[in-house]
Amino acid sequence: MKNFTLLLLALLSLNCYAQSSASGTATVNAEIVDPISITSSGSLDFGKIAQDGTSGNVVIDAAGENRTFDNTDMEISSSPFSVPTFSVSRATGVTYSVNTSGDILETEGGDQMTLSNITTSLPNNSGLSHSNFTVGGTLEVGATQATGTYTGEVTVTVTYE
Repeated sequence: MKNFTLLLLALLSLNCYAQSSASGTATVNAEIVDPISITSSGSLDFGKIAQDGTSGNVVIDAAGENRTFDNTDMEISSSPFSVPTFSVSRATGVTYSVNTSGDILETEGGDQMTLSNITTSLPNNSGLSHSNFTVGGTLEVGATQATGTYTGEVTVTVTYE
């Protein structure tokens, strides 16, 4: 009987050691959404600017409501100006960030001006859920800026967060 009891205890001990691990499961989910995209309409148009031999900046606010000159002798108040509208297509409930970059504006003859301090009409540039916004910026006009029509680009990049 003692041998049987010892054998039974040995078997019970082996069963306890055999259950030293356990496993569980979890559900795995993924959702593929449409890619983010952006389109634009209109242009960032600073209008006509008078050359007076002095440098200055021309600023159009992002809402497109105001155009200001830090050198008022450059201002032609009757000249219209405008801002572009950007439209973002994105998945519902997904936010995005915005990055902007300016460019060099250039004439056909190679004369240049710089577009800087690009702003958007958005409340901030991260976590955005708006579908449309506008863009403004600062045009840096040199003291000896050549007359002519200058063109360039403003780049707006949107990225899912």
